[in-house]
Amino acid sequence: MVNFEHIRKYLVLFLFSVTILPLNAQRKLSGVITDSISDKPVADVYVMLMSEDRSSILSYSFSTEKGFYTIEIPDEYQIDFLLTTSRLGYAPWQKKVSRQTQKLDIKLQESSIPLREVKITSPPIKQRGDTIDYFISSFVRPQDRTLADVLSRMPGIEVQNDGRVQYEGKPINRFYIENMNLLEQRYSIATKNLSPNDISTVQVYENHEPVKMLRDRSDSEQAALNIKLKEDAKAKWLHTFDFGMGGFPLLYDANTSLARFARNNQSMLIGKANNTGKDIFMELKMHTLKPGQIFRPGLPEGIPDQLSTLSGTSSFFTRDRARFNENTITSLNQLWRVAEESDLRLNINWGFEREKRELDMETEYRFEDQSSIILKDHTEQTVNWHKLENELAFTANKSSYYLEEKLNANIHWKESLANINTNDHTIRQNVDLPRIHLKNSTSFSKLIKDFSISAGNNTEFTRLPQSLTLSSPEELSPFPGKVVDQSVKFNDGYSDTYATLNYKKRNHSITIKTGMEWVWQEIESVLMPLPEIEDNFHNSLTWRTSRLYAEPSYRLNYRKWTMTSSASINYMRTNYSKKEDDYLYLNPQFRIIYEPNANIKLNAGYAYNIRYGDLNQMQTGYVLKRYNLFSKGIEELQRNAMESLNWGFFYKNIGHFFNLQYTGAYSYLKNNLVPANFIQGYHNFTWWEYKDKPSYFWMNRLATTKLFVDISLTAGLSVLYNQNRSIMEQQGAAIQYVNHSFALSPSLRWNAKSNLNFDYTMDAYISGVSINKKTVENYIPSINHQLYAFWGVTDELSFSSTIQHFYNKAPNSSVTNLWFADMGLQYAFNKMTVRLDWTNIFNQQKHVTSSYNTINTITRTDKLRPSEVLLSFRFKR
Repeated sequence: MVNFEHIRKYLVLFLFSVTILPLNAQRKLSGVITDSISDKPVADVYVMLMSEDRSSILSYSFSTEKGFYTIEIPDEYQIDFLLTTSRLGYAPWQKKVSRQTQKLDIKLQESSIPLREVKITSPPIKQRGDTIDYFISSFVRPQDRTLADVLSRMPGIEVQNDGRVQYEGKPINRFYIENMNLLEQRYSIATKNLSPNDISTVQVYENHEPVKMLRDRSDSEQAALNIKLKEDAKAKWLHTFDFGMGGFPLLYDANTSLARFARNNQSMLIGKANNTGKDIFMELKMHTLKPGQIFRPGLPEGIPDQLSTLSGTSSFFTRDRARFNENTITSLNQLWRVAEESDLRLNINWGFEREKRELDMETEYRFEDQSSIILKDHTEQTVNWHKLENELAFTANKSSYYLEEKLNANIHWKESLANINTNDHTIRQNVDLPRIHLKNSTSFSKLIKDFSISAGNNTEFTRLPQSLTLSSPEELSPFPGKVVDQSVKFNDGYSDTYATLNYKKRNHSITIKTGMEWVWQEIESVLMPLPEIEDNFHNSLTWRTSRLYAEPSYRLNYRKWTMTSSASINYMRTNYSKKEDDYLYLNPQFRIIYEPNANIKLNAGYAYNIRYGDLNQMQTGYVLKRYNLFSKGIEELQRNAMESLNWGFFYKNIGHFFNLQYTGAYSYLKNNLVPANFIQGYHNFTWWEYKDKPSYFWMNRLATTKLFVDISLTAGLSVLYNQNRSIMEQQGAAIQYVNHSFALSPSLRWNAKSNLNFDYTMDAYISGVSINKKTVENYIPSINHQLYAFWGVTDELSFSSTIQHFYNKAPNSSVTNLWFADMGLQYAFNKMTVRLDWTNIFNQQKHVTSSYNTINTITRTDKLRPSEVLLSFRFKR
């Protein structure tokens, strides 16, 4: 039912924020920026109006293609200001201006300071307005091979385990190389393959808006990274070739990269192959570019496979050490500057992975009033995964208009073969998981005086024709036979067409976005033979939905404050197996940002968000997902209503190389469906129950980094506490539970001498579960810490070592203490480097990890790679 009282309340609040907030007349300063020698206009000059003492940026703007700029003079009590500029290739310009100044033309001089001199005279970090320069010579070490090795030592920049880069706790929204967007979301290809010896500076563009014509019309809180190359690395082919062999058994590791970054085109070609356990497949991952982004069904990270392989992911502590693999990837990336500020980009990525894992799994299903059920299995699994992902894009990103056309074509084929021993049963499982995904995105925006208009469309199609086969030398209970076949065909179509109108006057901005979204899904599933259970094991369903939406929003910039309010008004019609329903709902949001100066920023936000599910939750027949898991939905559309609060405090002091950030969030979620499961034999039956139950989530994270220049030490600390309250149905009983988790992650990176450095990192994680308001009976600690050391014996000869320790204690089991040691020896010739690596010196055979999954406990024992030696050679330009 539609809650009209909620809609009325939020509409009144929204209209109040639009009409009652004060209007403030402001002065404007304008002029034309030209080259001092040629007298030609200079576009994309970053113009900043600062307080006279440089303590804060009061307003900013960018020059147009004709060199014209307009900047607002805020309603401040001071009389004089400082006007400054920043533009690649031109020397900085500044001048003191008064409040009465209305017109000022600027002439810029081309920069004549060589980059090498800048690198020598500059401090490790330098800030110019919203741009922060990290001079890589201050952070690079002799042993660093890739950009990713250096990024993790830069204060304020975080590199996640999957390669994603974050700044101030949020993912970056662009990764540029010489201000060109070659790789889009797959920027790990660059961070894992660019040599730091070819890079001069890593730039952070704070509050970055990728669309130029919107840079004074939006308030992005995300940053972008720009990689600046050394002068002798530009417009030249940069090539690297590594090859290594070892044992035992036979090991190989081959990497080659070829790259060229010129003014009007960029090329990057990568080829890699190995069987050492190293996960090069991760380099092709598409990283999230928006905070909290949830990929809609259709993207590779979104719509789930309808069938599943066995659990194959280990903790990052032993992820590579437990992988027995054969990996190959190829990445071809080309960007052409076809016209001024217009690019044509082609990305072709292919990868093959054969991964073998052997593990023991023990799952304890817990209850309040009955004994636990414990299931054990031993699995040996081989997964073969081919994927081909292509993107062709044209982008015209100008100060007056923006045009982008992107076409994606992705094909995946994954096959899993597994031998399973469970409850005295021997089972062989074969799963085929092909995937076809096509997507087209078109967007156009135009700036007309105080108005900007936009229109666009996103259309995509996904097809999943997947199958599972089980076989056994004995009868497969509850089936009347020794062979079982499960087939699933799932199709998904999606289209979203929208138009946006924005009006900006002085410090006020009003936007209205309206559009129509259409989703079509269908599933057909057949299970043969049918189990000897009275239930439905067949699906032939379709689900269609159309949604009309309008999203008005209002933004006010007042002195040091930015306030944004919006409301998404939605009308949705669904058709599920010829049954039609209508829904009307409202999603309001409010956000406020306060920046008293360039060092401090505070923000807070509120959102009420209603989301509906899709066909994945509405399947009325069971699907055999894997050998021991039956899953079905319910003939009811899932409805999630979530109220959330979030807040943050950010402090940075570039002069003292210090960053501090605190973020928090609270969410109240009301879901009309509750997950339920029932254990029968070694099978787990899962479904949804129609019950309106709330859940809560708390998140608090504090992170800080500090660079001590005098002793070349970078120290970091991250503290995290999460609490999740929810409810589930298990074995016919409703169970309320609370998950508590606490994480502590300190790090120390010390360059003791130019030829001697150390790294210490620790990830300590403690989790516990309370059931039905009882106290937590057992907490599970998991601690991973390691010490890395490098010693350059001479300019050519170096030695490295890693000591790693893992601690884990599961309920009712013994303590796991696991030690690893790795060593490396390297000798550098003129154009070749020889390296000898010895891993797992203590020859550890297995790794035991215990953790909570909602209220249940999972203990897995992974077989590890043996002690291995690898001799490798690197050839570089």
